[in-house]
Amino acid sequence: MVEAKTKATTTKRDAVQNARRLWLVRHGLTEWNVQERFCGHSDVPLSARGRVQARWLARRLEKEAISTIYTSDLARARETATIIASQRTPALQVKVSAAWREMDFGAWEGLTFSEIADQFKDQLGFFSDPEHFSPPNGESLAHLLQRVQAELAAIAYSDDMQMEGDAVIVSHGGPLRILLCSILGMPVERQWQLRLDHGSLSAIDFLLTHEPTVPRAILASLNVQQSTRPSHSPKVRSPQER
Repeated sequence: MVEAKTKATTTKRDAVQNARRLWLVRHGLTEWNVQERFCGHSDVPLSARGRVQARWLARRLEKEAISTIYTSDLARARETATIIASQRTPALQVKVSAAWREMDFGAWEGLTFSEIADQFKDQLGFFSDPEHFSPPNGESLAHLLQRVQAELAAIAYSDDMQMEGDAVIVSHGGPLRILLCSILGMPVERQWQLRLDHGSLSAIDFLLTHEPTVPRAILASLNVQQSTRPSHSPKVRSPQER
């Protein structure tokens, strides 16, 4: 019994020592976010407020031991990542990938929820059952989950994560919530219980193993922001993401 307990304690200690932190950043605000328009794959830049949020994120992460920054290739995420990277000495390389893009909302992009409800009265299944319905000419939730899981696994078992230091992912609300659901074993329909505001910072600690499965991870922090009062928080009335 003593031997088994000692072995378990040693395993736990080794797991903690082998952990690597992955910081999750939701990009700063855009004008479309303020107007509550669906951004999706549309390449909308940061607003002035979004750049302020990005600079706060850079200051918050400045003293963290970060080795790599990954980002969506869309301008609002890329600019947020570049601002974070530029505060480092020397500046960190930013690795860009379309896998971290927001969900493609197809015909709904650029529209508000009210406009969608008015123009697509018979194609609103996504809002009540997003696992089985997709936006017209848009992406399915299953495909979003697949690409996020694949990219997460690639990062977790890459040389970058074997290095000393943390990694940062700058992405969008949809991919980050789906990512957290995946690693925490939560059903994707519960993603709306995970609040991730624009310009927010969350963190997960990877327990690095050699098993070729979805990496084990612990949620360390969620939705940390410059202010305790969100700068912009649209009403959650349906499974929508901007």
